[in-house]
Amino acid sequence: MRRRSFLRAGARSVVWVVTAAALGGVVGGRDAAADPAPNHVEISVIHALRGDSGAVSMDPQLRSLPQLTREQPFVRYSVFKLLDRRKFPLERGKPLAYGIVDGRTLQVTLLDVTSSNAGPRYHVRAEIAGAGKREFLKLLEVTAAPNEPFFVGGQSYAGGTLFLELAVGP
Repeated sequence: MRRRSFLRAGARSVVWVVTAAALGGVVGGRDAAADPAPNHVEISVIHALRGDSGAVSMDPQLRSLPQLTREQPFVRYSVFKLLDRRKFPLERGKPLAYGIVDGRTLQVTLLDVTSSNAGPRYHVRAEIAGAGKREFLKLLEVTAAPNEPFFVGGQSYAGGTLFLELAVGP
C-alpha cells in the first residue's frame, strides 16, 4: 500500500486530504509505455465559505463534485467559488511550482506511472510552502487513476477556506 503522509505546521493549521476513490495499493509494476505519453496536472482553486442562508451555492464552472456537499470537511461550507483552474504539463521527476492566491506555493511532482488491469495509476507528491512562513503541507503522496481528483485544503483565505483540486492524466 502506498503511504500518504503530511505534517501539520502549527496548531491552527488544518490539512484535509479527500479522495474521490480509494487511493490504496497499486497492482502491477512500472508502465514503461507510459513514459513517452505526455502527462498533465489540472489544478483548480476552490474558495469555500459559510453562507448565511445555509443553501448550497456552487460556481457553475465547478465540476459536478458531490463530495463538495456531502463529505467532510466540505459539509461545513455552503458557498463554493472557482478562483482559478489551469492545466500544466507534468514530467516524471520534475517538480511543477504553482503560486496559490494566498501567497503560498504548491509544488507537484509526478513520481511514477504504474499499470494495473484497470489502467495507469499516477503516483504524485504535493507540497505547499508558505511565503516566508513555515511549511503548510510538508509532504503528501497520492496514487490515483487518470483524471481522478484529490483535494488538499485547509488554508484560510478571505473569510473562508481554500481547497485545491488536483487531477493527473495523460
